[in-house]
Amino acid sequence: MQSPRWIVLLLPVMTFPAGAFPHAWRVGQDSHERVFDALSEIAPRGDRVTTVRDLVLRRDVAEFRLEQGELYLLTPVAGRTVGAVFVGDASVSLTPPLAIERAHMQRVLGDSVLDVPISAVVFVFADSTLAELERRVTFSDRSVDREASKQVNDALDYLIDGKERRVDRTFMSALLNEDANGFFYAYFRPRRGERLIFKVDPYLPEDVLLLRRGRQEGQKLAIVSQFQRADRVGDDPATEEERLAPLGVGAYQIEATIEKNFDFSATATVRVTARRDGVRWARFLLFDELDVDSVVDEGGAPVTYFRGKKSSQLWLRFDPALGNEETRAIRIAYHGDLIERGELIERGVRWQDWAFIKSTAMWFPRYGAGQYAAGQAADMDMTFHTPRKFRFASVGRQVESRVHGDVRTTRWVTQKPTQHASFNIGEFEEFEITDPRIPPVTVHWNVDAHSRLREYVWSELRDPQEQVGGDVANSLAFFTNAFGPPLFDHYYVTEIPYLHGQAFPGLIHLSWLTFQFTQESGANEIFRAHEMAHQWWGIGVEPATYRDAWLSEGFADFAGLWYMQLILWDNEKYFKQLREWREKIRDERDKAPPIGLGTRALEIDPEYYELIVYRKGAWVLHMLRNMMLDFHTMDEGPFKAMLQDFYQTYRGRRASTADFQQVVERHVGLPMGWFFEQWVHGTAIPTYILSWRAEPTPDGQYLLRLRVRQEGVPEEFVMPVPLTIEFPDGGWTVVRQYVRGSVSEAELVLPAEPTSVELNPLESVLAEVKNERWR
Repeated sequence: MQSPRWIVLLLPVMTFPAGAFPHAWRVGQDSHERVFDALSEIAPRGDRVTTVRDLVLRRDVAEFRLEQGELYLLTPVAGRTVGAVFVGDASVSLTPPLAIERAHMQRVLGDSVLDVPISAVVFVFADSTLAELERRVTFSDRSVDREASKQVNDALDYLIDGKERRVDRTFMSALLNEDANGFFYAYFRPRRGERLIFKVDPYLPEDVLLLRRGRQEGQKLAIVSQFQRADRVGDDPATEEERLAPLGVGAYQIEATIEKNFDFSATATVRVTARRDGVRWARFLLFDELDVDSVVDEGGAPVTYFRGKKSSQLWLRFDPALGNEETRAIRIAYHGDLIERGELIERGVRWQDWAFIKSTAMWFPRYGAGQYAAGQAADMDMTFHTPRKFRFASVGRQVESRVHGDVRTTRWVTQKPTQHASFNIGEFEEFEITDPRIPPVTVHWNVDAHSRLREYVWSELRDPQEQVGGDVANSLAFFTNAFGPPLFDHYYVTEIPYLHGQAFPGLIHLSWLTFQFTQESGANEIFRAHEMAHQWWGIGVEPATYRDAWLSEGFADFAGLWYMQLILWDNEKYFKQLREWREKIRDERDKAPPIGLGTRALEIDPEYYELIVYRKGAWVLHMLRNMMLDFHTMDEGPFKAMLQDFYQTYRGRRASTADFQQVVERHVGLPMGWFFEQWVHGTAIPTYILSWRAEPTPDGQYLLRLRVRQEGVPEEFVMPVPLTIEFPDGGWTVVRQYVRGSVSEAELVLPAEPTSVELNPLESVLAEVKNERWR
């Protein structure tokens, strides 16, 4: 039997300059609305149909094999053909190139490789797909199969949001800017299984994605697998997301007014520079309860913009289009319900006049907000007009403060470009901390609210500003000594009426709970120090990509735990917290993702993000701490030197997990890839079963025979596990036993008969330990 001939379209991701696409389209004066309407109504064309046999389309590692069926082009959008639908016999195959992605796909879809038959696929594109198809096949007139129309409608449900009139930003950018930017989208449903989407998004550093329907409330799509396109491997993801965006943001100048009733209004002047020719439209994000009043250019001329109802997306039109490296400023005036004047109700008691800030990230227009980034880092110059009776704090250095009547005007300028800018306001008292060990610290807290609540709810915190301020100051001093000098010369700690904390450059939001209640577990100390630790981990050293989120949250969690251990001088609380985290991590180890999936864990289950990125991330540092510990002198110098080296090397910069691994290897003196592969990129948690026997030797010593069985992990899983041996005279020694495979055995000659042998002292490895009789 003769093998079939396949027509293979390699379909490289080709891009063209704006306006130079081979099949010309012209948005011209077409508005965002008309483009959106045309896109939402695309359908198979009866005059552009062809029968295909053995046609293969490839996009990076994905292969679409169209064996036999009908291929329809879709109706044009702004004069451009941007889609096609195939109905018939076909298959899709895809193998992620990264082990961590194959393992995650196995957890999600039940297989690490996708190779499935399908009966239809919808393609949407802003690349060379149309030109490639037209070179291979000839289109003609034919009736449209109803199944083709149904598949297109299904695909649109995942591509656009009709309520907010929102479209994938990269695809919409291509349509509005007359740009073939390389976007590719394929919607298909395996004959057995759920709907899937394969996408190439050239604006993302990891630009190849496989997606499925989201499982969380309000989540349309969730990522199954994501990685860099083959021709981008080696590019630095830390800088790619900003470099790939059509615009670069240089600076913000914001003037905001907050009235006595917390009404908010502002003007934001954004200075942008084009990174390519022909940038006419650009998407910004702004909190959806803020209304745009006007947009003008630096000369005061009106700028066209579009914003859907209750949408955070704000599309601006530059006229004329920006040329490569051209800089322009846009001024956006807006107002709305950013701050709610509310009551915090606790046990039936109402706390009046709290400022509930609804969005700390999008209170000003953000550009470059990507998959997980809040937006591009930029210099910020902010002026706030606030009621004189309120205390106010912002990121940046306060360079001006003046009072006119009942209005206080302050100006704040960031000391380095930042992605994270926020503020807080309220009827606070101010508590100043001066300590020669640290920069000045200002604490804002709601005295009246806590006084009223104390009448109804018992609380030990009679002077909360001193206890909270004490932990803030002491943790600031401890981390300065442990890691190195912080970035900023003044810190503001301010109370918020929420249950969480949040850190910004030089500014820390702390929950009202930590000002009100004590906790014997040490949780308050951990919480306060965690937020302070972000000034080093997350702000001082920023995670390079979403995969490196644990370098912020895991490091901050460990730092908070470490601080609690030392400030309370309580080892038991430290180890109790680790054990609690360990049990939860073990319980979820078969379902939760690895640390290396970073913020994508939020898409699976928000609780996994906290459990894995925060808690397990802290455990990784604890394991390194004990691995580098001299058990006989309890000297932690090498561990501290390693963290100081990491911080000082990347202070004010971004760092990746690979960067941290290199620093660890420099201080350990050994390759550590195995450690990071197991604990950051893997999910296995070992169980150790120890048995031992001591026998006298002819020369009066004892031979200790050890056996450790290992369960629940791959055969190649290895860890150096400490072993404490105690003797009758109260003496002891610690050795490290390498545990590898299902059984590890060792023999030790001892000067006396041991009375006890303990595997994994000081919770040195994230593991469960059992004991059994020697056999």
